[in-house]
Amino acid sequence: MSLSNGYGVVIGKVERHYIDPPDNEGRWPHYHIFVKTDSGIYKCAINLKSRTETKIEYKNIKNLNERLFTNIISKPDGFYHLVSDSESGALDVIRHPGLTNSCFNWDPETGENAIELMKSCLKNVKRVFIFGEPYNVGLGLHNIHMNQGDPITSEHSIENGIWQDGGVIFEYTRPQPHFSILLTKFDEQVLHTDENGHPIP
Repeated sequence: MSLSNGYGVVIGKVERHYIDPPDNEGRWPHYHIFVKTDSGIYKCAINLKSRTETKIEYKNIKNLNERLFTNIISKPDGFYHLVSDSESGALDVIRHPGLTNSCFNWDPETGENAIELMKSCLKNVKRVFIFGEPYNVGLGLHNIHMNQGDPITSEHSIENGIWQDGGVIFEYTRPQPHFSILLTKFDEQVLHTDENGHPIP
């Protein structure tokens, strides 16, 4: 299967951002990033913390090889639907040549560490490129995390698929032009999957 409402990327400047306040946290507190485009403001909700036994893991790649992401970072601001394949600019943390090292050494969330990392990544950022699933209603994205490798017994396994992973690319101009990316996953998701995005035994 795959994400029920498709997959894409929103590109633009950050208008504002914040973590859910304590009284609105629920089981999966979200970090909200509002991205300004010509067609409106996109509200992007990212899981960076858990109140359940299933925890968040993250990976921050500080210097991306720009040549391997040209078909995305060359686009003007806006929202783009992406085909889930290797040619569209879609992300796959296991298969994308610019992310092959992401299969190793993910860091666990411990308290506020993932939240503080996101705040740090957003400082002095020129533009963001946020990958995920569009909302059914309104402008925004969710499922901004790895979207494959969920156990077959999980309620989320129906969304398993390749070339549809979420993530946030950051574009900077200081101290010199460069790009970085922040990827997240849930600790129950595995990093060895078949062509349907399901775990390989």
